[in-house]
Amino acid sequence: MTATDSFIAELVRDANRLDHLDSWQKRRMLERAAMTIRDMRETIGMPSGPGRDSLVDLHTVALSIERGWRGDEEIRNALLQPP
Repeated sequence: MTATDSFIAELVRDANRLDHLDSWQKRRMLERAAMTIRDMRETIGMPSGPGRDSLVDLHTVALSIERGWRGDEEIRNALLQPP
């Protein structure tokens, strides 16, 4: 299993057990997802394009978790949303 496959499996696993994660763990997982996607884009030379970017969405959800502005369903959707 590649590192990418392993990370995707971890995202899916965490999305399915959000009720067992605290706010810090949820935020950290979304931040890791955003960093991983950004690094992968840089590796393949994929520039950020115009329009809506899933990285911004991930970061926005991550920052709003600890304030209680996002419920588990929104967090789950962010974890499972394709980049």
